[in-house]
Amino acid sequence: MTATDPRLAAREALKLAAERGDAVALAAALRALLQAGPKPGDYAFASARLLALDDQAAKGAGLRPLRVFCARSVTVEPLLPQLVCAGAAAGLVLRVEVGGYGSFADELTNPAGALARANPELVLLIGDAEDLAGDLRPACAGGSGEEIAAAAEATGRALAGLIAGLRRHSKARLVVQGLLQPDRPALGDVADANLARGEGWAIAEVNAALARACREAGDAVLFDVDRVASRCGRARFRDERMFRSNRVAVSAECFEPYTRALVRAIRPLYFPARKVLVTDLDNTLWGGIVGEDGPDRIATAAEFPGNCYQEYQRLLRELTRRGILLAIASKNNPPDVEEAFARRERDILLRLEDFAAVQIGWHPKSEMLRTIAKQLSLGLDSFLFVDDNPVECAEVQLALPEVLTVNIPAAEPWRIAGLVGAALEVFDQLSITDDDRGRVAEYRAQKQRAELEAGAGSREEFLGSLGIVCTALSALDAPLSRTAQLLGKTNQFNLTTRRHSAGDVERMARLPGSQAWAVRVRDRFGDAGVVGVVLCTAQASDCVIDSFLLSCRVIGREIEAALLWLVGRHAIAAGQRRLIGEYLPTKKNPPCAEFYASHGFTVVDAARTPLGTSAGTVYEYDLQSGPPPLPPWIRFEESTP
Repeated sequence: MTATDPRLAAREALKLAAERGDAVALAAALRALLQAGPKPGDYAFASARLLALDDQAAKGAGLRPLRVFCARSVTVEPLLPQLVCAGAAAGLVLRVEVGGYGSFADELTNPAGALARANPELVLLIGDAEDLAGDLRPACAGGSGEEIAAAAEATGRALAGLIAGLRRHSKARLVVQGLLQPDRPALGDVADANLARGEGWAIAEVNAALARACREAGDAVLFDVDRVASRCGRARFRDERMFRSNRVAVSAECFEPYTRALVRAIRPLYFPARKVLVTDLDNTLWGGIVGEDGPDRIATAAEFPGNCYQEYQRLLRELTRRGILLAIASKNNPPDVEEAFARRERDILLRLEDFAAVQIGWHPKSEMLRTIAKQLSLGLDSFLFVDDNPVECAEVQLALPEVLTVNIPAAEPWRIAGLVGAALEVFDQLSITDDDRGRVAEYRAQKQRAELEAGAGSREEFLGSLGIVCTALSALDAPLSRTAQLLGKTNQFNLTTRRHSAGDVERMARLPGSQAWAVRVRDRFGDAGVVGVVLCTAQASDCVIDSFLLSCRVIGREIEAALLWLVGRHAIAAGQRRLIGEYLPTKKNPPCAEFYASHGFTVVDAARTPLGTSAGTVYEYDLQSGPPPLPPWIRFEESTP
């Protein structure tokens, strides 16, 4: 081992950064250490230095600090250094307080207990089936379907009660670890697999009940630990000696995949999913170079190696079903690519029309990605880029560090789908709505609108020809999961970027005089779905706009002006005399910096409003002469919140 060893170099860089108090360099060194393959002692070394950062320094390094409370029935302390490091790799600083051993039920339900006193932002419930579902296995041993069903129902109800108990006194977000499937079921492998109800069925039922309870609680997610055990291999996942002697439920060799998967479950509670996968073509979407080999000789067919590329194509096609946008960035001649898609139509499982944006030419890939981002009106931090050329990947990483890159091995096409599949965690989200599923179709409609606008005589003529209809819905019925999703991921047209949870929206909507709206937009080209949210509170005679956001997909049609009209009209009906708006600048929301000023609002001293103080700019709108005007080309439909 020499000083040039990447692991030792990263460890030394981390040590020096910690001594200087340089949080940015420390975070970079930690990422380098994780990529270099750390040894067990490196995790404790790195996590101790990371946790020594104060919250302000962590935020300056692009990390989000979180106060975490772990309610548990097993020993978790040996896992914590790797959990902290995995969290940092995902953009989080997890400051974990561990609850009493086996006291999880009291901690979750007691409003004066240790968990409540800790006031965490995130709660982890980590337990084992022996402790959380102790009556289940004995009930399964006799093979009575009725007894097994009753035990599964009782166990699921009891665990759901713990989640509901937490919600009665805490707004913390929650991750609940599911139960492991038994490696040796009580009835034996054959009977358990063949009976209508066995131990495997019962565990699946309890996990389904936990997932249902998480959905009902809001801001909660089930951590599917059984999937982790399956990937690791059940024989490797648990060290029976360590479990029986110290109640450590995960073997040391599986700490890394376990903690990484646990962080994967945590991340969607705090960060929006990425939205776009940009793929190269040659030796990526198909085998070979179309400009040299010709369309008939590129590899994409049912036989090897073409079936490796078809598996990747199938993966991409599946992503579009849940609303992930596809794009192409390829150094090629456009006619060659078009001919390949046309002549190999039966062998390529995607059409050119399946891609929301296409960049084919000889510019640097980073320029292509910038162009695609502009075409789609999306930030580059929502992009995943796949390419077989390490030089192209390095160029993108250097020019656009916010883009996640996946470098696939051209010589090993059988690994492409697996490597890309492993990176798809960046697309994880807590729910998939009808609006997500319709996103690809909406971007196709955007192209049609652009063509219509190009031939219109004026902007007003173009907008009037669209037949825009806005439907106002209660933010609780949009559904609520879509409202929370928009609050969590909308960046560019978001006046305050307050990341309210579903529970926050419910509480705000119940306040007297409040408004909690979501807006659905459709026109002659299609239904864009629920694309905007407005949350307002009543403060004396003022209507204070807490959150105002709109998807970039509908910017330019004055939907935002229609939302102001809606809010103003209801504020007047409630006897309020002013609208109070606030703009809190971020790196991503300059597109809406002049929104209030351009819609008749005037700047006001925050001290003269219910806000008192503000880190941004505060505006007021006098409602005595009526609400802000509704654009004449928009028809509004409304349901009462």
